[in-house]
Amino acid sequence: MKTINKIFFVLLSAFLASPVFAANQSTTLGNVDSEPPKIFDGIDTLLDSIVVILFPVAGLACVVFIIIGGYTWIASAGDPAKVQQAQGTLTWAIIGLVFVLIAGLIVNTVTGFIN
Repeated sequence: MKTINKIFFVLLSAFLASPVFAANQSTTLGNVDSEPPKIFDGIDTLLDSIVVILFPVAGLACVVFIIIGGYTWIASAGDPAKVQQAQGTLTWAIIGLVFVLIAGLIVNTVTGFIN
């Protein structure tokens, strides 16, 4: 079981790693006339910032719980309590994934109307 936990941790950390994008210093520091970036331009920018960060994380969490539920079902060895727990995990993970997709669709539609 410890080996599976290590493999799961390595795979999870590989999915959560993100690249770093550095700014070109000659264009940002050399241009004195440019305005600093605004933190809050409007509600559409705020919603877009939330969507870009929150929905991929939520989708990844749903997929991870689907994998955990499937593994629990396979490892249950016919124990009815563990099978029921695995079914519950899979059911709620799929409901969560559908909820995330619908919420993303609603937010994209609202920001489309705002723009």
